[in-house]
Amino acid sequence: MTGRPLYIRPFTAGDRAAWDEMWAGYLTFYETSLEPAVSDDTWERFLEPAPGHMGLMALDEEIGPVGFAHAIIHPGTWSPRPVCYLEDLFVKPDVRGHGVGRALIEWLAERGRGEGWLRIYWQTAQDNVRAQALYDKLAERTDWLRYELDL
Repeated sequence: MTGRPLYIRPFTAGDRAAWDEMWAGYLTFYETSLEPAVSDDTWERFLEPAPGHMGLMALDEEIGPVGFAHAIIHPGTWSPRPVCYLEDLFVKPDVRGHGVGRALIEWLAERGRGEGWLRIYWQTAQDNVRAQALYDKLAERTDWLRYELDL
């Protein structure tokens, strides 16, 4: 894969099978599962973007889809400029370390600069050290902790 062009673009209807495969890999990585209806709803919100939703596909010129990102752009309270939550980022295991994750984040950052976003933020599991190695090169690690209240 090294040296070949990588293309980033919004999802198209033809991406569904590739997204399904990668989405399953993403859920497996995080040791979770979802009802098929939830995945269908997620796909639909990014295919025909709901307000603020952006789904991106990374494609290698020769092997096709190799990664995806889900982002949600929303207003914040500390600035009149919108912020972007990079909710999901996945790269196929056999192409990790070849710049796909970086390309997805940089594409999103370029879009954000052009549209005047304040920042992009994301999170990862504490033991996902491979992803953190990339993230530490691209962004500032904060001291914030995440809490969840399931409803």
